[in-house]
Amino acid sequence: MKLKKAHKLISGKGRLSEIIRFGLVGGFSSLLQYAIYLVFVDIIELVPEVSTIVSYVISFVFNFILSHYFTFQTKPNALKGVGFALSHLINMGMQTGLVAIFSRLIGDSFALLPAMAICIPCNYLMVRFALTNRRFETKKRKNYHAE
Repeated sequence: MKLKKAHKLISGKGRLSEIIRFGLVGGFSSLLQYAIYLVFVDIIELVPEVSTIVSYVISFVFNFILSHYFTFQTKPNALKGVGFALSHLINMGMQTGLVAIFSRLIGDSFALLPAMAICIPCNYLMVRFALTNRRFETKKRKNYHAE
C-alpha cells in the first residue's frame, strides 16, 4: 500500500510530484557530481574550482536527459536546451564562486556541499522556467502550398 502511494506521489502531475522528481534527479546528479569532484580533488589533485567545473559538466549531461523526460515530462527542443544550458551556466558560476569561498573556510573536500545547498533551490526555479514556460516552445510552422 505504501509503495503505491509513493509511486503515485512521484508519477503525479502536481507541483509536489514535480518537486519530488526534481529532488530525485538533482540528488542523483549531485551525488554523481560530488563523487567526480572528490576524484579530481583528492586523487588527481586538481584545484577545487576546476574540479567543480569538470564534475558539473559531466553531471549536466545526465541531468539534462532526466530533467526533460522524468522531472518535467517535456520534449526537448533547441530553445529549451538553450534555456536549460543558460540556467546551469548561471548555477555553475554561482557554485564555482561559492566553492572558492567555502574551500578557504571549511576545506576543499567539503566546500561543494554548502555551495550546493545554496544553489539547488535557485537552479530548480531557473530550470523549471526554461523547460515549462511557453516562451520556450517551438511554434509549429504552417505549411502553405501554392495552388
